[in-house]
Amino acid sequence: MPTRTLGYKEMLKTLVEYQITFIERLAHEGYDKTFSLLLFPWPGGDEERLRELLLPLLRRSDRLFYIEEKIVALLPGTDWNGAMKVRETLEELLGPRPEKECIVEYPADGSDAFELISRLYAQCDEIKAG
Repeated sequence: MPTRTLGYKEMLKTLVEYQITFIERLAHEGYDKTFSLLLFPWPGGDEERLRELLLPLLRRSDRLFYIEEKIVALLPGTDWNGAMKVRETLEELLGPRPEKECIVEYPADGSDAFELISRLYAQCDEIKAG
């Protein structure tokens, strides 16, 4: 069977599914189950420059994606407030973005990868429509 190459969206979904499975397993040992996803519009951005700017600021456990001119960050062990601080740092580096935050937190905003990612994108679609 040939090896399948995943696109960024599929990789994000797979990684979120893995994160949920992993932290649910660790929750039995008393670890916090919280993690957040942050979406930050960055149209016309250069992915290589983005990584140079942001990777030194993120923890080794954080994951960064650039999908359809949007930065998407998976932030393990980070609640909504922590994700908001990351968003503020992004604004300092890259400039202000829409006023509404595009942040979801597990498990408060969804119980699986599909629900979390759908809500994240729906929040940002509301910004475009509004």
